Order: sequence, then structure tokens, then C-alpha cells
Amino acid sequence: MKRILLVFILVAAAASARAQDSLSVSLLTCSQGDDIASAFGHSALRVKDLRHGRDMVFNYGTFSFNEPHFMLKFLRGELNYCLSVNSFENFKVSYDKAGRGITEQDMNLTPAQASEIYAFLLQNYQPANRFYLYDFLQDNCATRIRDIFETTPGFSFDDTLSDLTYREELTRLVGDRRWMMFGIDLILGAKVDRRITVRESEFLPDRLSPILASYRNDTLDCRLMTSSTVLSEPAPGPGKAARILSKATSPFSIFTVLFVLYLVLYLRSRNKWKFMSICSTVLYIVLGLGGVIICLMWFATEHVWTANNWNLMWMNPIFLIPVFMPDSWAKNLIIDILAAVSALCLIFSWILPQTLHPAAAVIILLTVLMALSRRAIYRKY
Repeated sequence: MKRILLVFILVAAAASARAQDSLSVSLLTCSQGDDIASAFGHSALRVKDLRHGRDMVFNYGTFSFNEPHFMLKFLRGELNYCLSVNSFENFKVSYDKAGRGITEQDMNLTPAQASEIYAFLLQNYQPANRFYLYDFLQDNCATRIRDIFETTPGFSFDDTLSDLTYREELTRLVGDRRWMMFGIDLILGAKVDRRITVRESEFLPDRLSPILASYRNDTLDCRLMTSSTVLSEPAPGPGKAARILSKATSPFSIFTVLFVLYLVLYLRSRNKWKFMSICSTVLYIVLGLGGVIICLMWFATEHVWTANNWNLMWMNPIFLIPVFMPDSWAKNLIIDILAAVSALCLIFSWILPQTLHPAAAVIILLTVLMALSRRAIYRKY
């Protein structure tokens, strides 16, 4: 009887070992896409279960446009993302169609570690566990993968303070999408301007890949990552002409042209008051509505990173007040105060806890110029 039991235990142990040896885990890093949802790249985990003939991709970056009140939830910071599972073949086909490259990095794992990570992913995929509240800087498709190796025993990483901020990292990755970065800079407040650690920089897939490669598997006494394989090449990027056009039509360039045009046309205009009034009204409506959006994102949403936004100094809802006021000393006083505050924001921008977008400087100068031209004309009457 004891011999039978011993044989049974040995067979079960051998079967378990074979099951674990049949598992492999790798990191998939995908290049950027054209739309804003894919502009920062993507990370996922590939698990090959040879024993059962499965080749799966576990993807923490899944959301549905069909979710009720999708846009409202997204703007309020209440949108749930979820872990989805797809076959690697389907995953690759969808990214190939989108012209997005895929790089795979194999992982040095013991059979027990691979089995534990696989079990964790399957547990996380349960309907009660798969959804999470998305945070684009601290809880996303990349950080969820990073966290797996921080909660699983046997892995180590020496974290240090980097020389970068969240805003600088976003600016680097967005690249030639200058209008997108302009919008990001307007919405995000001072909290994204603090220096971040190397670990925190893993919120971006293209940072997760090399940093995770520096993690150590203490059990095997080696690096976590082994080889790196390019599975799909990304579609060719924009050519030289497209890059020049992007720079020429950037927010800084456009607002600089508007500043010069206003100054030239104002000096050449026969009816300076009417010209100035029309231009300033348009500018104040834009600045006022922009200020309303900033306030809503700060005070009416659950977003952490849109608070403490110093852009309110020059893009303020109060700009809407003079739009509906008749010409008077009170209207001029409000405009002068708003212009003065904007000018102070620009002058002392170097000590502000928030980095302003370069185009903001031109808009502020335009605001001051319109206020001065209004004051100059008003004094003549």
C-alpha cells in the first residue's frame, strides 16, 4: 500500500512538473497608434501553455466605447478598464492591421514562478476581479504588469529618483503631436511636474520594457528578461515634409502668427476700436471657456492630476464677464486686471510649480497687447 501511494505521489509530482515546464511568460510592447487612446503605446503579457495548446495575451488596457455614459465617465475619471484575454494570433492581427509594431521579451522564470503568475492572471480575469478604475499615470496597462513582479516573491529592483517629471515623459513620447500635447498641458496641473522615480516612469510601455529588463530574478540569480524579438515592425513614421508641417502648424507657431497679424492689422485698421473689440471678444470667449473646462476638470471630476492647475492665471472663466458688459471703466478695469495677472504669470513662470506650454507665453502676450490697445483707444474718447 505504501509503495502504491509513493508511486502515485511521484507520478503526480512529475505531472505537475511537466505542467509547469510547459508554461512560458513574455512581455509584449506595442508601438504607438494614430488615435489618442493608443498614442502612448501598449503593454501586455503573453502566456504560452504548451500542455493545453494555448497561446494567450492578457491585456489590462481594455475598455468599451459601448459602456453607458462612456464619455462622461472618461471625463470625470470614473471609467473602468478591465483585464481581457485574447489569442495571440488575433492580438497580432489587430495590431498588424493598425500598423503598430510588437516586440516580445522572454522572461527568466522558474516553473513555479511561471505557474504562479499564470494562476494570478487567471484569478485576476475572474468577473469579480477583472475591472479596475483607470488612472493614466499610476494604474494602467503598464503599471499593472509592473505590480505583478512587485507582489510576486523572488524579484527585486533598486528604485531611484529620476531627473524627469510626468509632464516631461509625456512630452517626449507625444513628439510631433503638438496640439495633443498642448491640450494635455492645459488640462494637467502642477502634480505632474514633480520628479518621479524610475519605478513611476514605468507608466509608459516604452519605459516598462527596458526597466523591467533590469529587474532581477533572485531565485535564479539572473536578470528577469532574456531575449528580445521584434514580432512586427511598426508602419513608417511621418516623413520630413510631415514633420516640418507639424512644426509649422504647432500651437506656438499658430499663436505667434495670430499675434503678429493682430498687431499689423490693428496698426493698419481705420476703425481700430471695432477691430480690437471683435478680436478681443473672440479671445476672451476662448480663454473664458477654456477656464471653465479647467475648473470642471479640477473641481468636478475624480482626476487627481488635473488639480492645482496654474493655467487658471491666464485662462480664466472671469474672461467671460467683460464679453457681456457694455463698454465702461468697469469693463476696462476687469480686462486690465486679468491682463496684469496673466503678465505676472508669464514673468514669474520660472518659479511656478507648474511648467507652462510655450504657446501659453504667446497667448499671454496677445492678451496683454489687446488690453493695452483697448486702453490706448479708450483714452482718446
